This record gives sequence, structure tokens and C-alpha cells, in this order.
Amino acid sequence: MQVLTTQCPYCQHEVDSTIEHLDGPVVCPSCDKPFEMEMPTAVVTSVHEVDEKTAHQSRMASEPAERTLVEVHPVVFRARPITSIGFAVVGIAAAALIIMSITGISLAGYSLGETMVLGPASIVVWLGTVALLVIAGMIGYWTLLSRFTTLTVTDDRTIYREGIVSRDTSEVQHDDVRNIQLDQSFVQRLLNVGGIGISSSGQDDLEVVAKGLPHPKRIIDLIRENQD
Repeated sequence: MQVLTTQCPYCQHEVDSTIEHLDGPVVCPSCDKPFEMEMPTAVVTSVHEVDEKTAHQSRMASEPAERTLVEVHPVVFRARPITSIGFAVVGIAAAALIIMSITGISLAGYSLGETMVLGPASIVVWLGTVALLVIAGMIGYWTLLSRFTTLTVTDDRTIYREGIVSRDTSEVQHDDVRNIQLDQSFVQRLLNVGGIGISSSGQDDLEVVAKGLPHPKRIIDLIRENQD
């Protein structure tokens, strides 16, 4: 907790208070009179001309840099729960059939190794391998797409970038935000995943549309907190 010490303008007694009381009056514990506390500000003491070279050589104050508050990527599996479960079931079944076919383990009295042979392996091995490659390819594509899709929230704006080959960038200044939409189904609420849509006062359509984000409510609260 930050404690501020000031002087009562009536009785000159030192008064301690917290930073939360800057928005309203405080009561002096000595004279019981209310007054308002203000944060100190810098006062300009002089103005003089300098050339550009001298300005670069001097250590001069500058505007505060834009701070990145959060940078998130869409989730891979939680954004596609049904497809992910289906891939897991098919992948496990394909791997099991491949192992059973290679080792000669029988299934319901029928040996999978005795199925039709296509080249160096049986048809079961080929089908299982193709299924595993397709699943691996889809998961790899999802992961790559997630890595190349980023929602960045700074203390000044929200930036959304997407695209693997070509890159599309959309951004909205926090001061211009008119509406923020949260798109979340019942299952997505359970998994804490959802989509966010942001529009500004100068546009009718949503300028930023991001889907499959983790903890979307936290992102919306963060944007709201940084609006002036």
C-alpha cells in the first residue's frame, strides 16, 4: 500500500493517507476539516534554445514508451475440442492396428498380419500410417497457424496480426473503442476459450475479430482498464 504524506492547509499538521484518496476529499485527523490532496507536478523553470546536435548529445526526457501488457496466441486443441478428441481416438486406434499387424497379434481370432500385403507392409499398416500422417499434418497446421496469429494488447491500443504467407494487421486505439463483443459457447466457457470482436467509434463493422483466445474475459477487462 502506498502512503502519501501532506500538510493540512488549515492547521499545518502532517496528514498520512493512501493513494486511493486522491479522487476525493480527506479529513484532517487534527482539526477535522476536509481538504483535497493532489499529486505533485513538475513546473517549468526555464526555456532556452538548443541545436539538434546538442539535443541528441544531452540526456533529455522523452515520452514514455508504449508498454505491451499481454500477447496471446489462439489455443490449438481447446478451440477444437470435438475434432481434437476425434483425432486422438483415430490416432490411438491407428497406432494400435499398426502394432498388432506388425507383431502378428490377432483381433477376435483374426490376425491382422494376414491381411492383403501391399509392397513391404500389409494394407492395415498402410492405412494406419496414412491416418497418423494426416492427423500429424493437421495438428502441425493448427500449431503453425496459432504461432502466426497474435493478439497484442498494449497500454494504448489492441493489435491483431494473422497470416502465414501474407500478413494482415488490424489495430484499434483504446480511446476509440466503441464496442467489445465476447463470443463464447457453453463448451468454450467450460474450457475458458472464446472469441473477441472490437469496433471503434468511426467504423460500423468489427475491426478486430480474434477467435480461439484463452481467457478472453481477462483480455476484455484489460482493454477496458486502459481506456481513458
